[in-house]
Amino acid sequence: MGTYKERPAGAIEVILLTPGLKEQAAGVIVEAFKTEETTTYHLDMEHAATVRRYVCLVDTFLELYLAAGRPLFAAVLDGRVVGVGMVRDPRRSITAKSVISTLLPRLPRLTALFSKHPIKALRIIRAASHPKGMTKPYFTFEVLGVHPDCQGKGIGRQIMEEVQSFAAEDPAISGIYLNTGSVKNQEFYERRGYLTLKVVDLDVAKVYHMFWQNPAFG
Repeated sequence: MGTYKERPAGAIEVILLTPGLKEQAAGVIVEAFKTEETTTYHLDMEHAATVRRYVCLVDTFLELYLAAGRPLFAAVLDGRVVGVGMVRDPRRSITAKSVISTLLPRLPRLTALFSKHPIKALRIIRAASHPKGMTKPYFTFEVLGVHPDCQGKGIGRQIMEEVQSFAAEDPAISGIYLNTGSVKNQEFYERRGYLTLKVVDLDVAKVYHMFWQNPAFG
């Protein structure tokens, strides 16, 4: 883990994301999620304006996470970002000042993103609420995205293993929680040791709530 160092062509390295890679990372996340069931449920991703606003939303979260020092992982291939992992550490807070200064200039675009299907957006937010009963503190794996052109090459697995190793170094963390709107992703996470805690059915989409127990906890 650390800053990017030149490696043989075709070699994947998972590093901590730097501000200089933020724009690439936002593009990768959007490409990875724009066809997922929960995304298309409430966003019209076939429209270029919606995609641009979605990029703005992702970039906003990345900026806030970087400012708070929350763990952000990037899979780098030949100098470019091809996969991203965003982890929420509840002990690293995002300040109100940071939220205001980051959100205000982007508020019109972010409001427009959810204006067409606000009820569906609210249903997604409710469906994604964390289940009760998980031992705190735990990490939340907010995003694991791999660019479609690079999927199926083990990049998602590498990022996930890096995040699990990161969590295992901290015995105060009970584990890692995540949710996904894809049954394919659910199966992938189960193979990585995650248990499905709850499934929320939205008729045309489902949200799977999952948890990985940190073996070092306690």
